[in-house]
Amino acid sequence: MFIFNPAHDLSLANDDPNFNPPLSARKLETDLSCLPVWFAPNGSLVWSSPENTGWLNGWKRLLPGLSCTEITSVPDFQNISAIHPWGWDKSIAKQLLVSTEAESGQRHALTHLLPSENHLAEIKRLSHRRTAAKALHYLRSESGCNEILPLPAIEIQDLAAVEHYSKTHAGVIFKAPWSGSGKGLCWVRGSLSDSHRGWCRNVLEKQGSLMAEQIYDVAQNFALLFRCENGKASFAGYSLFETEKGIYRSNSLLSDDAILARLSRFIQPQLLLAIRELLQPFIDEHIAPFYSGMLGVDMFIFNDNNTLRIHPCVEINLRMTMGAVARIFFDRFVSPGCSGRFSVDHCTERQALWQDHTLRKKNMPLIIENGKISSGYLSLSPVLPDTHYRVRVELASYI
Repeated sequence: MFIFNPAHDLSLANDDPNFNPPLSARKLETDLSCLPVWFAPNGSLVWSSPENTGWLNGWKRLLPGLSCTEITSVPDFQNISAIHPWGWDKSIAKQLLVSTEAESGQRHALTHLLPSENHLAEIKRLSHRRTAAKALHYLRSESGCNEILPLPAIEIQDLAAVEHYSKTHAGVIFKAPWSGSGKGLCWVRGSLSDSHRGWCRNVLEKQGSLMAEQIYDVAQNFALLFRCENGKASFAGYSLFETEKGIYRSNSLLSDDAILARLSRFIQPQLLLAIRELLQPFIDEHIAPFYSGMLGVDMFIFNDNNTLRIHPCVEINLRMTMGAVARIFFDRFVSPGCSGRFSVDHCTERQALWQDHTLRKKNMPLIIENGKISSGYLSLSPVLPDTHYRVRVELASYI
């Protein structure tokens, strides 16, 4: 059974099984609860409202890759072999337990499917941003490329260190150890203001430390995807994505070879492949023994005095990512020779997405050939008049 719980990063930061996410996160979860349909193996269950069953049945008639996938809001844990949330944390574990309070048999079956308290603690520990800094230390020492790889972020425990770091760097970014996409970031491009100090003080009090690194002139964001299973990591593809002020916006829907070709415009492909080969043993040793599931290592190409360089370990996400969804969606459902864009939309006005959805369906009709999508627009979740979040896909054939 697959579950979309996008408040996972916020839950890790809060570390309370009774954590109540903000309204925006709860609405995101409701609107996109069907998203796992597109990355769960055919034959899986997706935890969502039964009201979405008709929407799924419509797609099952068009795409054979969804033929045996089902939606459920009342799972029978005695017939479920594994549970795959967007990310494991205390909050989702508690939600699942609460769902079985009236059924002792269901609760007993569920208990064997949940990670232990120690396992949850390991996931939280490894999700700290210091893991990415540790990985970059490893890459610098093992690759022999210290002169071309940037310095790792440093961990800071007090305001005096915040003041010192901001004075010794022209532009800095302070990061909360655990935070959601685009959240937990403090950009300081000039002198440290009272607002900056207040933000840093608050993070230090709540999370015990923060990470600091210089601001880079980013030319291209991308990620390497890995799958951890049975204590080992395997490479799962590339993700080419765009952000705005650290907030995820979209992914390019391209083959792995096409993404590698695009990245080769910036850097030598041999360097990227060497980094990929070095990351795998690091993940095998430090992460895979404690974590199972998809893992994304965010990277970027940056401009350093008119020289393009690579930052090979900006973040490590121990959870499903939108980039991984885009990768799996492309590989499973897109016709060869096609490309497109995978975007997350948010509209605050009621009916705005509904109206946009209706217009795009008319202007970009979907074309499916041999069970694969070759062009057009689709939403990866139901769009209704009260929908505020959508994952949008637009595809076309290569010219």
